[in-house]
Amino acid sequence: MSKEKSTDISVKQVRGFLRDHPTFLDDNPDILETMIVHHKPEGAVSLVERQLAVLRNRNMEMHDQLDSLYAIAQDNETMLERTNRLVINLLKAKNLSELVQSLYDSLDKDYGIEAYSLTLLGSAENLPESIARIATPDNANQEVSAVLSAANATCGRLSTSEMNFLFGDSLNILGSAAVVILRSKGNLGILALGNSDVGYYTKDMGTIFIDYIAEIISLILPKHLHAKKRT
Repeated sequence: MSKEKSTDISVKQVRGFLRDHPTFLDDNPDILETMIVHHKPEGAVSLVERQLAVLRNRNMEMHDQLDSLYAIAQDNETMLERTNRLVINLLKAKNLSELVQSLYDSLDKDYGIEAYSLTLLGSAENLPESIARIATPDNANQEVSAVLSAANATCGRLSTSEMNFLFGDSLNILGSAAVVILRSKGNLGILALGNSDVGYYTKDMGTIFIDYIAEIISLILPKHLHAKKRT
């Protein structure tokens, strides 16, 4: 069989396939982008017009993607500015009270977190004054043992007793939470963010922000915990 004959059969097969499948190009618009055709104005809708339509749609999709990427970049920039401001305020804190107040102010005003708490592990008599919650290690192990044993931040739904331990009964935050342990030669405390929406914090969410803040606090906290004992 000659090369010309083989090509001729191939063309016939393509013509027959397109005739039998009139919506093939509509169902596979990406093929139009690679085709080279001449515009014939007498046709009801030429392939050139179809190509232009496909390219216009693709252009709109690219614009939408760029808009989405730009919005994400703006959100990331805003998050970075807020986080830098929080870290600076934490570093400037002169004592535990100022540290906790700076943390709470930022979580409330900058980030709009619905519920938040810092629970320090120890005894009230041996810790400096602050608005942080205080719990003994034994009590914490009783109430949130799974959280304390987790290597990474715990996100999602917690039990009613766990939520009440972290946030207090008065807040009635029973939806979802993101919780991370503050560690430095042992457990120092628990940082928790809460929301009344059960789907707000999920197990598969990213935890870069809360992990980073926890790491910073874990580095700063020890000097304030031992700087001045309660009288």
